Amino acid sequence: MSLDQAPSPKKPIYPVRLAQRLLRNAKDPLGIPERTAKTYRYRRRQFGAARRFLRKEFRWETEWGNRKPDWWRRGFLSRSVTLYQLPDNDPSLYINDVQRYFRTKRMVNPHLQEVLNNKFSFFLLVKNLGLDTDVVDLLGLHTRGHVHPFPQSRRIPVDQFLAEILSERQHIFVKPLHGAEANGVRSMKIADGEYRMDGQPSSIEEMAQWVRDFPRPVLFEAAITQHDSQAYLNPHSTNTIRLLTMPDVTDDHTPFIARASQRIGSVRSGHIDNWTKGGLSANVDLETGKLSAAAQLPEGNDLQWYAEHPDSGARIQGHQVPFWEETKQLVLDAAQRLAFMEYIGWDIIITQDGPVILEANINSGMNVLQVHGPLLADPRAAAYYRARGVV
Repeated sequence: MSLDQAPSPKKPIYPVRLAQRLLRNAKDPLGIPERTAKTYRYRRRQFGAARRFLRKEFRWETEWGNRKPDWWRRGFLSRSVTLYQLPDNDPSLYINDVQRYFRTKRMVNPHLQEVLNNKFSFFLLVKNLGLDTDVVDLLGLHTRGHVHPFPQSRRIPVDQFLAEILSERQHIFVKPLHGAEANGVRSMKIADGEYRMDGQPSSIEEMAQWVRDFPRPVLFEAAITQHDSQAYLNPHSTNTIRLLTMPDVTDDHTPFIARASQRIGSVRSGHIDNWTKGGLSANVDLETGKLSAAAQLPEGNDLQWYAEHPDSGARIQGHQVPFWEETKQLVLDAAQRLAFMEYIGWDIIITQDGPVILEANINSGMNVLQVHGPLLADPRAAAYYRARGVV
C-alpha cells in the first residue's frame, strides 16, 4: 500500500470523553444503566449550581461574621438574609437566591431570550410595537473601530462620531449590547466646553479609546431629560422605575404588574441609579404612585431605610411619581403585545411629556423588588411562579 493510500490515524478517545459519551447514551454497548447516567447528570448539575451559588456569595466582599452559612441550604445568600430581614419575615414567601438565579431564567423561552438580552434587537422590536410612546433614541453602534450612525448609511471613526454627536446632543450613554447591573455603561457629555466621562474631566480621544478598547460592540443612546420632580430625588443620575410584569395564570393570562420600584442614584452609585452599585430603592404604591422610604443594598448586617435622601436630603417617602397612570398603562400595553415573553422587568424614565421605555430585562432584579416585601405574598404571583416550576 502506498503512502497516499494509507488510512488516516484515528483520533484517540480520552477516558473522560469516553465516560461522557457513555453517559450521554444509556444504550451504549458497554451497558451503562440509564438510571446511573441520569444520576450522574443530575449530580453534575447540582455541583455546578452549588459552585455558582458560592461564587455569588463571595462576590460580596465582607467580613466572615456577616456571612450566614446556615441559610445557604435554604437557598439564601447571606446578604439576602439581611435584606429580607430573615427570619423575622417568613422565608417561604420569598423567591430565594437559588430560585432567582437558576429557575426564573426559564420564564422566557430560551429561543426568545436573545430578543430581551440584546439591547439592539429589543430597540428594533419596541420601535415596531406601535406603542403610544417613544423609546430612547439609538444613535449608533460601534464595532471593529468604527461607528455606524443611525439612521445613516455611513461608517466613521469613533472620535469623529463622538465629536459630532456630543456637539449635537451634549449628553449620551454608551452601553454593551449585552449586560446587566450597569456593567460597561458610560456617561459621556460636554458641559461648559469641557468633555466628561462618568462625571470626570476627559477628552474625545480618551473616550474614543475606551470605546475602541471595549471587547464587545457597544451602542450609543441619547440621554433623556427626566421630569423635574424625578430629578429632584437625585439630579446627578437618571432615576428610573423598574416594573415587573407577568401573566395572571389564575384567570385569562392578562399581564399584571407584580411590583414597582423607584431607583435613585447616590454618591455610592455615581452617575447611575443602579441598585447593585449603591443606588437606593423605594417601593412605588401601585394604586397611588407614591413612594415608600428607600433602602440601600447593605454592606453589613444592618439594613438602612431613608425617608430622605442620605446625600441631598430630598424627601423620598411620600413623593409622587408623575404620570403614574400613564406609566402603568404603557407597561401593561407593552406586556400584552409581548405576551409570548411572559416575564419582563421594564425600566422606565419619566420625562416632562410622560413615560419612556429605556429597556426590558429577563433578570427582574429580584432583591431590588423583594426588599419591599415578598413576591409570593401576592396569590397571582405565587400561582405564576408555581406554574413555571420556580417554587
